[in-house]
Amino acid sequence: MSRPRAIPPPITEAQYPRLLPSYAPRRVVSFWLLILIVAILVFGALKMLATVAIPTVLAMFVALAIVPLDRSLREALPNKLTWLGRVGVMLVPVAVLTVFLGGLAFCITEIATNLPDVPQQIDRILPTTASEGPFASIFNALRDTVSGQVSTLTTRLIETATGLAQGIASTTGAALAGLVLVLFLILLALSEAEVWAVKFDVLSTGSGGTWRQVTHTLGKALRRFIATRALVGVISSVAYTLWLLPFGLDLLLVWAILVFLMGFIPNIGALISGVFPTIYAFMTLDPGTAFLIGIGLIMIEQGIGNWVDPRLQGKRIALSPLMILIAVVFWGWLWGIAGAFLGTPMTLGIMILCNAVEPLRPVALLLSNCPTHEDLDAALRA
Repeated sequence: MSRPRAIPPPITEAQYPRLLPSYAPRRVVSFWLLILIVAILVFGALKMLATVAIPTVLAMFVALAIVPLDRSLREALPNKLTWLGRVGVMLVPVAVLTVFLGGLAFCITEIATNLPDVPQQIDRILPTTASEGPFASIFNALRDTVSGQVSTLTTRLIETATGLAQGIASTTGAALAGLVLVLFLILLALSEAEVWAVKFDVLSTGSGGTWRQVTHTLGKALRRFIATRALVGVISSVAYTLWLLPFGLDLLLVWAILVFLMGFIPNIGALISGVFPTIYAFMTLDPGTAFLIGIGLIMIEQGIGNWVDPRLQGKRIALSPLMILIAVVFWGWLWGIAGAFLGTPMTLGIMILCNAVEPLRPVALLLSNCPTHEDLDAALRA
């Protein structure tokens, strides 16, 4: 008859410190591998479902930004007239989105319709044909080569811009349908805002507080971001117009609107705003004037980016400039031009959400411009 197996004694609390080091690293690695896998799956799904995800995300951000206005109007009006306040609130995103999409369409259409005159302007910029001298044949061949390459490039630009303008005209119905979907989602989100607020009170999170606080913080950060970018865009538009006006460059209104709209794409938007007028000046004026215009626009952007923007924005958004640049590039690759505009708000939402979940707080700190968790919490509460 075999002897019964001895049961090992239970592990005491004093033995935990000796056992934890061997298991903790594995758990940490497994946790972050799981997070990485989930992130890849989520981003893959967002790319495949872009036609649905973009309007949904845009509607969610807009709803979070205008919830306080909706609540204030409902509290100020009698019960029988609360619907009137909701109508007034919905007019805000209607006006903003219409002006935004209309401004982009206007800029692209105006640039496309003014490009056909560029080849003649380029031909006038190039030196005249040389008829004498030992290097006349070489000079003339070089001139013809440059003229041919410029004409080819210009033709391609004209075809691309014209096709883009025609595409905008042909997809007006789709854009309006997408706008209607966004507005419908915003209306539903505002209608259920109070119900979701109660639900969020039930679902508490880590040291970041409740889910209601998370949504409140995100809404406040989105309003600050929109207000700051709009003000910076107005300042940039005025500065661009004042600088370009003495040179007689065409399409001043187009450049002003483009600068304002591109201001909502941090970093890369400023580059686009400066490159387009400079290239157009090179094609329609002369290389020296174009160079002078480009230098002036660079100085304007440096002044606004290094002095005006930080003082207006400060630490209220709390995102790292490097992470903003990476986010714009990443979301632009994921969702195209819509992703470039939504890249910063998406990263802002990810940072605030991660900061509210204790295991993900290191991710929030990496995305922020703050050195410690305490500084990030203080910046988000400000």
